[in-house]
Amino acid sequence: MIKGEWKLKNKIVLLCSILLSSILFACNATEVKNNEVQATFVGIIEEVHGESATVFVTETEDKISGLVTINLTVNDDDTFQVGDKVKVGYDGTTMEISPITIKTLTLEKVE
Repeated sequence: MIKGEWKLKNKIVLLCSILLSSILFACNATEVKNNEVQATFVGIIEEVHGESATVFVTETEDKISGLVTINLTVNDDDTFQVGDKVKVGYDGTTMEISPITIKTLTLEKVE
């Protein structure tokens, strides 16, 4: 009996390991998809805080509005300052903090 119980426990541990590995793989696949631009908006930089900035959204095709915190380091080619009009691409999700924070994927100045 003890030998049979041992085999059953090993099978349960193996099944749990396979299930956990599958879940981790699925989460990683979702992360890669989220690195694609899913939404964009145009706005005016209101404040610059080192590597980030607060942008007031002026044009959008999404439901995002108001002030949004963006990451300036995704575009090392340009220098950004207050008053610049920018087009921002992000993964379509927002963090529920104020001001809204996004995962900035693309950033360019707009004339």
